[in-house]
Amino acid sequence: MPVIPNRGDGMATPHLLALFTGAPVRTRSARRGRPGGSRRSRYNPAMTTSRSALTQISTTDLPSITPTDPWTGLTEDDATRIAAALAATHAESTRKVYAFAWRRWVRWCTDREIVPFPAEPAAVCAYLTGCADQGLSLATIDSACSAIGHQHRSRGLGDPIDHDVVRQVRRGLRRIIGRAPRRPARPLSVADVRQIVAAIDRTTVRGARDTALILLGFAGALRRSELAALTLADLEAKPGGVLLHLRLSKTDPEARGQVVGIAHGRHALTDPIAALDGWLTLRGGQPGQVFTSLRGRRPSLQPISGNAVSNIVKERAAAAGLAGHRISGHSLRAGHATSAALAGVTVERIAAQTRHRRIDILIERYIRPVQALQTTSSRDLGL
Repeated sequence: MPVIPNRGDGMATPHLLALFTGAPVRTRSARRGRPGGSRRSRYNPAMTTSRSALTQISTTDLPSITPTDPWTGLTEDDATRIAAALAATHAESTRKVYAFAWRRWVRWCTDREIVPFPAEPAAVCAYLTGCADQGLSLATIDSACSAIGHQHRSRGLGDPIDHDVVRQVRRGLRRIIGRAPRRPARPLSVADVRQIVAAIDRTTVRGARDTALILLGFAGALRRSELAALTLADLEAKPGGVLLHLRLSKTDPEARGQVVGIAHGRHALTDPIAALDGWLTLRGGQPGQVFTSLRGRRPSLQPISGNAVSNIVKERAAAAGLAGHRISGHSLRAGHATSAALAGVTVERIAAQTRHRRIDILIERYIRPVQALQTTSSRDLGL
């Protein structure tokens, strides 16, 4: 028999039990006979997987003397490490979205006394059309489909979302609802960035940190999560500037690592290297995140979050007199792409800096909109 980890009270942890057996997690309500489980049921997608997949690993990669039961001899530590590896297959934000969408589906099924797992295609169709009738967006409906499909695939079951009827219903909902137009973050121009940092008092610890964060994010076309995760060990000083070694990013989920170059600025006001040096002098050389929160008027070793990065950009833009509508942490990255395009930088060089995997997204979302006013023929109509 496999060793099933427990919670310390002699009871096997339900999600790790499912990890070893492939069985659905049974909630208290489910044990009382209520299909779909309790409305308070907890779902952790990191603890779910296909028993068949793990069995294949254990039977093909282990020596031939492996016992017939592939779980014989495994310990609680083994299960914990397996669960951690499974959790890393998706980003934390993705796991949260899946968990929320799955809980919503389970609640809906519970209210209708429908078994949520394995899901019947007809029930899925009813749920999706109900979501649309409530006014939920296509993005929310797509998230529900992804969560339901992931839950089934991770247990080695057929994906009900792939059923032909479900696919037709989703296609019909796209026609009925239509996709809401994207409202991307406002790209900050070089003039905007100059106006923002000129309004910051760099003699204060907070001002030095915020200036370095804004200029480094703009110069590097960095995502807010990348700025928040950057550590002192990721910085490599060079004669011409600094190399940033990004250990993990949206376009590098397997953490192969990406390198971003930051060159010295031409103007003291907007030189990202000088601003970074000024902040690091105040921060100190203790290992940890480059950008940390403040404790009073002193830097702490507590890292900031991606949301904090966005809030800093918004607050500093508002303080500089820029309208805060649609300004966010992403405005730095978007601003780099659009400013570089207007400066005549080639798409290939911009893509190398932004690390877009798809050039068409870079062109459609960042470059083409800003170039539209530069190339429009309406200028020559004589209106």
